[in-house]
Amino acid sequence: MKPNFSKEFDRDAFKSYELWFSMQNISTDDGKEIKDYTPQEIIAEARYVLSCFYEGGHLNNEWLNSDIKEDRKNAQQEVRALKAFIKKYEVTL
Repeated sequence: MKPNFSKEFDRDAFKSYELWFSMQNISTDDGKEIKDYTPQEIIAEARYVLSCFYEGGHLNNEWLNSDIKEDRKNAQQEVRALKAFIKKYEVTL
């Protein structure tokens, strides 16, 4: 059964490059396409990707706490996109 993705859901989900990249890797490993995942699975992955920004030892955490202003700014944009996506869709599904 394929989920009923809306264009808005897709657009909002992949405002985060890190989420898109993670879903690409997972779908390749699973031999599936991203569209084969349920919205709940994508939201769960978004939560995981977001958690990586706050856990030491992850590259995303280093990026968020970087001394390089541009890296920090990009990481903060990723965090904002992930939080907004999760907040918007987690309660509706």
